[in-house]
Amino acid sequence: MSPKYVLNYFNIQGKGEIARFLFHCKGVEFTDNQISFQDWPSHKGDSSRFPLGQMPTLEIDGNVICQSAAIYKYLAETFGLNGANPSERLVINQVCETLNDFWNEYVEIWKSNGSNNDEKKAAIAEFLVKETTKLKFTFIENLLKQNHDGHGYFVGDSISLGDLVFFHITGMADKSLLNDFPLLAELNDRVRHSAELKSYLDSRTHPPFSIFHS
Repeated sequence: MSPKYVLNYFNIQGKGEIARFLFHCKGVEFTDNQISFQDWPSHKGDSSRFPLGQMPTLEIDGNVICQSAAIYKYLAETFGLNGANPSERLVINQVCETLNDFWNEYVEIWKSNGSNNDEKKAAIAEFLVKETTKLKFTFIENLLKQNHDGHGYFVGDSISLGDLVFFHITGMADKSLLNDFPLLAELNDRVRHSAELKSYLDSRTHPPFSIFHS
């Protein structure tokens, strides 16, 4: 019997979205329990489902997993999307960790630049063209080039966790990031139009995560 999966997360494309990608990539049935920000306070105290008082959490036959990275790494390994060997997993881990560093810096820039959206956007725009940012994307594009000269995926011949994390993080940030990285821009389009994800991406109605107030 297949496990019963329940993913608990906000009704946005945030930290839980990579797990959603993984389920849809493999066609694995799961309950996508989307909780609104307004309703979250009434759920937060349920320690049986939210032991850390935060989301996402993943319930597997009633057992609860916390922390977004732990969830998506577990699912990727379970679904065969975490590389075929240690060398491929090494590439995937480097991609994921580099992008995680980038995103943490991105959010920190936002947090440290006042409450005015124009000021925040100006600071973010400056950050996106910094050499340290370019360095990270040069590094991951070079990793991509090691497989099929950069015209496929990070590892193997099909989508893996690394591709999904890349697609998600760049989607939350700013696609102008990819203007100087044509192979990464191609990869973004490849994932966007892949048979595994296109239907889900075309049909999802929960909004993108945004660090800016409307």
